[in-house]
Amino acid sequence: MFFNSKNIEAIQLKSLLRITRAISHVRDLNSLITLLASETSKVLDVERSTVFLHSSKTDELWSYVAEGESEEIRFSASHGIAGSVFRSEKTLVLNDVSKDQRFNKAIDKTTGFITRNMITAPIINPSRVCIGVFQVINKKDDNFTTKDVHFLEIVSSETAVTIENVRLLESRERMFEDLIKALTVSIEARDPLTAGHSFDVTFLSGKIADYMNIDCDIKEAIYYAALLHDYGKIAVPDSILKKPGTLSEDETAILRKHVHHTKIILSSIEFEGKLEQVPLFASQHHERIDGKGYPDGLKGDEISIGGKIIAVADVFEALTAKRHYREPYSLKKTLNLLIDGIGTQFDRKAVLALRDYFIDIGKLSAEEVPVD
Repeated sequence: MFFNSKNIEAIQLKSLLRITRAISHVRDLNSLITLLASETSKVLDVERSTVFLHSSKTDELWSYVAEGESEEIRFSASHGIAGSVFRSEKTLVLNDVSKDQRFNKAIDKTTGFITRNMITAPIINPSRVCIGVFQVINKKDDNFTTKDVHFLEIVSSETAVTIENVRLLESRERMFEDLIKALTVSIEARDPLTAGHSFDVTFLSGKIADYMNIDCDIKEAIYYAALLHDYGKIAVPDSILKKPGTLSEDETAILRKHVHHTKIILSSIEFEGKLEQVPLFASQHHERIDGKGYPDGLKGDEISIGGKIIAVADVFEALTAKRHYREPYSLKKTLNLLIDGIGTQFDRKAVLALRDYFIDIGKLSAEEVPVD
């Protein structure tokens, strides 16, 4: 962002620097635009700021952020001061709105707010497309100045860039999640009987993580790891995956290698930042607390929190679902088996978190699944 210090007061410059720092750390669009509106109201000493975005589907302007209003404001993009600025893409200053015929009195009637003066600036994205307007209303002690206009135009420009960047990031994240889900579906499609297993394990892992108060970033890594925890089964023959009877020792050895394949495949994907532990979490869901699991025989705290959580969710889902070789276990029986495995196969906190979830939603009582 380029600031012309000759045209910006010191307080305005400080505000812009605060906004810039916040943008570099926050990726939630609503929080960012709310910050922009709040800082603008303080610096320009106005009663409220409103950011209207344009809906191309309905050709309306709607209040993405509206200080002092709990209800959404929505109107035709051809009406009012905001509509005029949106269409012309030129900033408009009105120190007495009553003298302008374009002023839409209906909004004040609806909200109960009284508008005296305002500046409305277009929000134009880097592609030179107007996507909305930024409006500041009611200068408290004076009329708006050219410096006020200059500040709002800078903030409007930053708002446009912020919206564009966050939308691109959200689009990228949606595409990434869709790709991960497509990979999950591709492996589950091999066996209709177990289809949905990975999605159910993901749901249960999320509930366990919630009840354990796991950090949001770690929880997100667990989410993707749970979706992909069985992806290595793509290298396991159908004759083993779909075998209705007991597996031989050799077949069991081949099946167990799916964890190794999962780790290799996922490690070839560049999971960034908070997701870098996805391959680790996914590849540890068959490790045991007592060290008798696989592939690495890890025990206790050597196993990641993601591995511990997915292990509990994976076994729970497998036992409560129909398989080629048996009927599903009951909820009560399954949870009691998990509780019996605390300290040997399973992490205590993860099992109790799952137990508490089912008690809270009324599926079981504490007496049915007691814990020593």
